[in-house]
Amino acid sequence: MNLQPLKIPSGWSVEWNLLTETDPTEETIHEFTGSLLLVNSPTRLKAIDVCWKPEADINGAYQLLVVLLLPNFNTMTNTMEYEGVWEAPELEFTTQNRLELVEKLNNLLFTLKPYTDTRILSKPGVVDEPNESIRQNLLANGLTKEVTESIIASNHKKLQELILDHKDVSKEIVEELLQRGAGKGVKNKAKQLLSSKTFKKD
Repeated sequence: MNLQPLKIPSGWSVEWNLLTETDPTEETIHEFTGSLLLVNSPTRLKAIDVCWKPEADINGAYQLLVVLLLPNFNTMTNTMEYEGVWEAPELEFTTQNRLELVEKLNNLLFTLKPYTDTRILSKPGVVDEPNESIRQNLLANGLTKEVTESIIASNHKKLQELILDHKDVSKEIVEELLQRGAGKGVKNKAKQLLSSKTFKKD
């Protein structure tokens, strides 16, 4: 029983590999249970998982998932841990053909683009809970008066830039951030926005 050869570039770690060159038959299908392969990349913040679904079912298929990884700093062990966003895979691929699976895997290992962690962090892997809560409120409810006021009051650069990038931002909000923005970067962005076609016509 030989392991399936894969082209794994640097930056990827193999957590486990039970993917073999064996094809599923009535005699071998009992081997097709659990996760067959898990590789992850802390630099890309992505993991690839391969399993056979339904398990040990000759009518099943290989299921490949690309999962985003969120870095979380563990203060007890003083190490960075990575939590997979399993409920919302970035990509799903299903096939009954092992060689087709291998071709897809080898391609993804080289071409997957890095994920950017969009959470508000106080330092790497540590979520800034109050400001992240405001960001989640913005995502869920849009640019409401309450959200706008809390973001301006937060004096947080990243949050204020999210307002300036928002499709519903008004001229009044941009003008306020020009005056009260969190630092030169936000104020310059507000100034550029006021000079853009979007607001010049007002």
